[in-house]
Amino acid sequence: MDSLIDPAARIGSNVTIGHGTRVYGNVQIGDGCTIGDFCVIGHPGPGDNGPLVLGAGATVRSHAVLYEGSTIGPKLETGHHVVIREGAVIGENLRVGNFSDIEGSGRIGDFVRMHAYAHVGKGSDIGDFVWLFSLTTLMNDPLPPSHLADPVTIGDMATICVNAQLMPGVRVGRGAFVASGAVASGEIPTGALITGPDGEVAGTVRLLMHMETRTRHPWHKHFADAYPEHARARIASLGAEIDAEAAALDL
Repeated sequence: MDSLIDPAARIGSNVTIGHGTRVYGNVQIGDGCTIGDFCVIGHPGPGDNGPLVLGAGATVRSHAVLYEGSTIGPKLETGHHVVIREGAVIGENLRVGNFSDIEGSGRIGDFVRMHAYAHVGKGSDIGDFVWLFSLTTLMNDPLPPSHLADPVTIGDMATICVNAQLMPGVRVGRGAFVASGAVASGEIPTGALITGPDGEVAGTVRLLMHMETRTRHPWHKHFADAYPEHARARIASLGAEIDAEAAALDL
């Protein structure tokens, strides 16, 4: 089965498209992208959507489905079986793990990291350098099922750990840490540590330390080297702002 590419699609130079992939006409693909086997690029969405704009240097792995009507910055990296719905505005170098989905009509900043099986509810607003680990859920319906919508907001550099649940309308402050299995709701302060099913504020991220190595949070002080060199000055500047704001809070 050969790929099916609509002649109306605008495809940049040095783009590789895998076996069995369909590219719809309402698509703009930047230079140097690699699209794997059995993907759908520019899947039609409900209503009148603009094109899917896929930035340069993307790596889209097999069985991913990217809908029309989203704008995705350079260096997207997806795992397998990823879905990105219409209306998403996504910054530079989003990494999305296997079987994750982004339900669209929201914003995702630069250098966001999503591990496998993460769910981003429709309309979510996610800042820069945010981590969403496996099985995290960002909800948006306060009385499901209903026509109500109260999406999640996550500030820059926040960390959402494995199987954490973010309730509709929660506003996670910059640099906050939502622990594994926690249920977060309401307003979460900058740099706060959130634990447990009641979303308790247990202190600040400065309490977190790996005892054997004495590695401490906040993460930007020991993990900036995991990012491209051109992002590190931003990490340092943003981290300093968050540290100062968190230090001023009485948690």
